[in-house]
Amino acid sequence: MSGIHHVIISVNEFDRARVFYANLLPRLGYAASWEHPDPERPSVGWLGAGGSFWIKAADRRYAADRFSKDRVGLCEVAFHAADRGTVEALARDIPTWGGTLIDAPREYPEYAPGYYAVFFTDPDGIKLEAVYLPGAAAAGR
Repeated sequence: MSGIHHVIISVNEFDRARVFYANLLPRLGYAASWEHPDPERPSVGWLGAGGSFWIKAADRRYAADRFSKDRVGLCEVAFHAADRGTVEALARDIPTWGGTLIDAPREYPEYAPGYYAVFFTDPDGIKLEAVYLPGAAAAGR
């Protein structure tokens, strides 16, 4: 058995991030959600067949810190997209949810044949990607 069971990221503005991810994650196969309503550090996760993705409120001591993909730690998170249309629709909608587009949808043949992706950030600047790779679902990738 392989794969990642869950990912948890910390966010500065929990309510803003919850709106962003509540729009994004169901479109990527994470339809169910579960909340942990801790008044000090709330968290919410979205569950899918391949695992879950969670956000939690960052400790207020670190409120001035900002994400950088070049520091030690997380660089980006890439999600499977069902098809090219999903990638394109996300690119249209991400700015309305508080995210920022980095690179518009396009093919990246240098990554793999048919690799089609959009790169963007969440409201805290965490780098994300939605990628469609033909045959990936059938191959279990």
